[in-house]
Amino acid sequence: MMDKRTKFLFLQVVFMFILLLTVYSVSAQKSSDKVKNEIAETLKVWNTACKNANLDQVMSMLDITDGLMVVGSDKGEINKGKDEVKAWLSKIFGFAGFSWEMTRVDIDSNGKTAWVFMDGKMIVDFHKGGQKITPYRFAGILVRKKDGWKWRLFDGSVPQKE
Repeated sequence: MMDKRTKFLFLQVVFMFILLLTVYSVSAQKSSDKVKNEIAETLKVWNTACKNANLDQVMSMLDITDGLMVVGSDKGEINKGKDEVKAWLSKIFGFAGFSWEMTRVDIDSNGKTAWVFMDGKMIVDFHKGGQKITPYRFAGILVRKKDGWKWRLFDGSVPQKE
């Protein structure tokens, strides 16, 4: 049996442990919300840069490493590394800008890495006039760098009709 003083000390330790867990949980939630807001803002900037076919801005949002991959939805649209990605984007931005109507966006993160999933529509605005709207999805991995979140992987797809 514990005496009253030992019980009191034990309860204090338990209370402090619960308090620390609560503070940690609230802090982790605030950090998670902050990252989600940063990624959501990155998606907005990405969407605008792609819509305006702004190659320099889009390239500045990529993690320029050998592991960088941008995968489109058409056959053969698998581009790895800065040079391949830039050449492909130059080609498609030469005839159109692309943006997305993002009806569903899921964002999660773990430290310096975040991943996103978007389901919605892709809007293609042709420079010569006209527009094409297609159901579209993309998933991607972003990494935190000194100057913000950068795409390491972008993988787009057109969902099959049911």
